[in-house]
Amino acid sequence: MDQRRHTLLVVDDEVDVLESLRHLFHRSYRVLIASSGSQAISILEQNEVHLILSDQRMPGMSGDVLLSHARRIQPDAIRMLFTGYADIQAVINAVNEGNIFRYILKPWDATELEGILRQAIDHYELIADRKRLIAELQTANQRLTRANEELAEAGQLKSAFIEVASHEFNTPITLVLGLSELLRLTNPNRSEQERTLIERISASARQLAKLVTNTLTMMRADDFRRTLQREPTDLAALLREGIEHVTPFLRVRNLLLNVDLADNLGTFEIDHDKLSASIVNLLTNAIKFTPDGGKISLTARLITPDQAEIVVADQGIGLQPRALAYLFQPFFTQFDSSRHSSGDFGFNKRGLGLGLSIVKQFVELHGGRVSAESVVDEGTRVTIRLPRCQPVESESEDRVATAGG
Repeated sequence: MDQRRHTLLVVDDEVDVLESLRHLFHRSYRVLIASSGSQAISILEQNEVHLILSDQRMPGMSGDVLLSHARRIQPDAIRMLFTGYADIQAVINAVNEGNIFRYILKPWDATELEGILRQAIDHYELIADRKRLIAELQTANQRLTRANEELAEAGQLKSAFIEVASHEFNTPITLVLGLSELLRLTNPNRSEQERTLIERISASARQLAKLVTNTLTMMRADDFRRTLQREPTDLAALLREGIEHVTPFLRVRNLLLNVDLADNLGTFEIDHDKLSASIVNLLTNAIKFTPDGGKISLTARLITPDQAEIVVADQGIGLQPRALAYLFQPFFTQFDSSRHSSGDFGFNKRGLGLGLSIVKQFVELHGGRVSAESVVDEGTRVTIRLPRCQPVESESEDRVATAGG
């Protein structure tokens, strides 16, 4: 420790004592001397002082009174009292009013006195460090408070934007769908080319509606945490609903779906719509990346009495290992975006890369986990681990969901 950066104020009415102490400590401290209490107060008002060493019995102002004043002027300074008398009341006053570090009997031992001052400096630094840490903590807390306020404001702005965007996007899409349906119904005798064009308009509008829905779903991730609607749900029945949803796509693509649902799945406390959307997303994804005539499987079983494992596997094109790590990230696609081709179920058709991201969010909101394995040209296997009941304190409720696919 570099003690020379500390200032020692010595107060005594005896000049010999002042000079003796200055000589003893001038190499280790910046030493200031005062021969009276009033002179010491003047020094304290003009200089930063770390240690005060004062005699008790001095004319004009006693040591205990001086240290009481010193406490008000420089409260952080370490105060010590010299006394050569059995003046118990003075010591009591110094402790109570001056909050002294310790008192020292005259005559002092130089080596012992040096040790006392080192202890006093250590005490001073300990208090200073504590104050610095408290100040830093207060500053950090203020910054955190400001950051939380800004985050809340940003969340409000985002929610407002989502509502406006939902309306602004869906209104023209609904209009296009309605007008195309009106065109189809008003003239059943249209040519094949006209009917094809109208169907393309409708299909494109439906695809756009799906992309808008998925994008807004991603943006509403925080809201989903607050609006998860759990209810007792027959898990096997929910899975069969998902199968019914994609059955037309399977037929068009001539794909075989092998289904193996355990008889004892039973009832789970889940948000029906969100988990159903997750299953449909997984099945649709498997359909899109499995060649015509290929095979897909959906299996579900209990791995513990309170946890189910749902697996969707395909024999499709698979993923490169480096791509697998990003599978559940928003907007992920392993393909050249310049060759992007949108579609609901056609081979190698794809959207914005939000489907698996949404799956991950929905599963984690239920306290579950989703993972994937894949081999190029052999296929991909996505596994959901789903708890039967809501965890007491689900970690996923406190985590910002990151998702992909």
